[in-house]
Amino acid sequence: MGYSHYWTLKNGIEQTKWEKFLHGARQIIETADAAGIKLEDKSTASAIFINGVSAGAHEDFVITSEDVGYGFCKTNEKPYDTVVTAILIHAKAIFGGEILITSDGAWHDWDSGRLLYETVYDVQPFGTESVFE
Repeated sequence: MGYSHYWTLKNGIEQTKWEKFLHGARQIIETADAAGIKLEDKSTASAIFINGVSAGAHEDFVITSEDVGYGFCKTNEKPYDTVVTAILIHAKAIFGGEILITSDGAWHDWDSGRLLYETVYDVQPFGTESVFE
């Protein structure tokens, strides 16, 4: 089946939260690029849309301002998984209880995404708790 991440947005995303999320997601993508994580970035003003490059690509990771309900991305643990998990951590930080996140991996499998998030925001996400709680 493959290694995947899943999320459910319980309600529509209010514009101010979306703008804050989008700004932070772009910072994560730029930091990842500077660190050498190769991405295909087709993001727009209304969507984060990324994938890996070449053999490092798998399924597109897409979150839009219109998303309500269930979404998922199978990364197969390819290098862009680090960026996907960092963006999902950021989504949880911004949207809180409005988003439910699960994964085929455990919280410790998100270590590289947590490190990327910490690099951008200079804070450990959720302390010792996980984004899944």
